[in-house]
Amino acid sequence: MRDGYPRGSLPRAPTARQVDVLAAFVAAGGSVVQAAERVGVRPSTAKRHLADLRARSGLSTEQLIYRGREEGWLVVPDLEP
Repeated sequence: MRDGYPRGSLPRAPTARQVDVLAAFVAAGGSVVQAAERVGVRPSTAKRHLADLRARSGLSTEQLIYRGREEGWLVVPDLEP
């Protein structure tokens, strides 16, 4: 068990921190380094959050961005009217 989940399985829903990193990634124009600076983590941590998000969903980063914007759970303040 890890964090209440059997080893090797992850919950499908993204964590708030993963969504924050993805939003920062979009706002930074696809730069992991700039996204990490925006949320105050190291680039390796930002990469791990994005990788975990892809693993949880089974989608590419681009697909996650489109789906998140469409479903309303990915809000990027820099891009909002």
